Amino acid sequence: MYMKQKLTYVLTLVMLSGLLVGCVDLEVENENNPNREQVQATAQDIETLVGGTFSNYWSATQWCSPSMALSVAADSHSCSWGNWGMRDISAEPRVEWNNQPSYGNRGVVEAPWFNGYLAISNTNDALQAIDRIIAEQGEETNEFTRLGVDVARLQAFSKFNQGLAHGLLALMFDRAFIVTEDIDLATATLELRPYGEVAEAAIAMLDEAIAIAQANTFTISADEDWIFGLDVSNERLIRLANSYQARIRAQVARTPEERQAVNWAAVISNIQNGITTDFAPIGNDDGNVREWDCMKFYGVQEPTGTSWSRADYRQIGPADESGGYQNWLNTPVAEREVFDIVTSDRRIQGPDGVDSDGKYFSYFGNAASFRPDRGTYHFSSHAPIRWIDYRLANANGPMHVMLTSEMDLLHAEALLHTGGSKALIAELLNNTRVPNGELNPATEGDATGSLSDAQSHLDSASLWAKMKHEKRIETMLTAAGLDFFDDRGWGDLVADTPVQFPIPGDELGTLGLQLYTFGGPGGDSSAPKRGALATTSEWERNSRSF
Repeated sequence: MYMKQKLTYVLTLVMLSGLLVGCVDLEVENENNPNREQVQATAQDIETLVGGTFSNYWSATQWCSPSMALSVAADSHSCSWGNWGMRDISAEPRVEWNNQPSYGNRGVVEAPWFNGYLAISNTNDALQAIDRIIAEQGEETNEFTRLGVDVARLQAFSKFNQGLAHGLLALMFDRAFIVTEDIDLATATLELRPYGEVAEAAIAMLDEAIAIAQANTFTISADEDWIFGLDVSNERLIRLANSYQARIRAQVARTPEERQAVNWAAVISNIQNGITTDFAPIGNDDGNVREWDCMKFYGVQEPTGTSWSRADYRQIGPADESGGYQNWLNTPVAEREVFDIVTSDRRIQGPDGVDSDGKYFSYFGNAASFRPDRGTYHFSSHAPIRWIDYRLANANGPMHVMLTSEMDLLHAEALLHTGGSKALIAELLNNTRVPNGELNPATEGDATGSLSDAQSHLDSASLWAKMKHEKRIETMLTAAGLDFFDDRGWGDLVADTPVQFPIPGDELGTLGLQLYTFGGPGGDSSAPKRGALATTSEWERNSRSF
């Protein structure tokens, strides 16, 4: 089995009167991640610390926990193996999230929480040390100047990763602490803040990164490896920060009502100032194992057909034109079996019949190695192969986590919410629909539809339905949680799936707070029976609970 090591550390939080007082005692088993005494010693040590903060964030997102669990919870890929909480969180009917500190798959919530705060702690330590050295040694005579260390570059990159980490906490958890470099953790009193406030703080931090980068010229070289083998100029950092802001603004919504209330004008502005090329850090599995993407390794299918992943029928089934998907939906969950899809979407199926491979999915026609006793509803005829080169290269190569097509489709959604140009919406959809899917173009004459419309590729489908289809197919296995966060905002999660996660149980015990959880029948923050699924004829509304 392809094993991956972990950073281990201790995040100590002390509670008084229900509030946090004091924070952060980090013990890190990583020679490239020095402790506080070391990083405050020299400007070069601070530069080394800052250079590792994106890696801290990456480990909180793209490693197996939480990425694999979020993918199956969104019915993007399907897997009944117990690893990384996949079996539990994708079981039907859904069950509440197990938030016990003893739960074997608690990494799904602990990784984003603790690794997120590791990133925040390291960025804050670095920013505080920068201010301390400049204050003690002077603006012109400090060791940064003497050694030629670019302070603006350190500050912009630190604020960038501080914002990304807070954004992740806002997307995942019902509440979190907002911790900046201005806070003295030895004396401060912090309160857990709701996810909306944490998202606002994250966007403000990214604004600070943008402002610093706009006022200064710098380059992070690929050789430095701060962002895994990429050259990142100040201009590119600005674009990345804008695109991440667009994501956070849209995806923090827990319900369709919150999704509709997003500041879509701000999202459009972010997109217009965002990435112009795909963001794909370079995976380099050199034994250090920081720079790898679990979804693109375990989420795709080897040619043998005996791997970890199938494409969930709720991911590719809406493209079926034979009636097989509707029959599958109408079959009791426990009795569902593999069926063959017929579709004109060439990403799913080639032109030579039902058993021909598409561009993004390969036909296997069998149940993989999944155990029938764990639910034949996990079975699927197709498996994802879009990122197969990364797997075959043993976790080396580009790791696409933000695509220009994702931004196009988020732009299209923003226009749909705000009554924007239907011609532009169709153009944005056709950027992928036509060349990749080889489907007929969407047009401004198509019905607009509504947020509740089901995913569909059909010519007769609404623009909303076509947007959902493009987003689901094009962004599969890219950024951790992207499909999950979209589905909850669209109201398309399977009923009783948790729409957010609780603070990890072990952390609640440290904080002296009562254990709680989300999801399951009648549970708090459970997805309602409100999602839409399509039929092959009239595309009628159907519950995703089944």
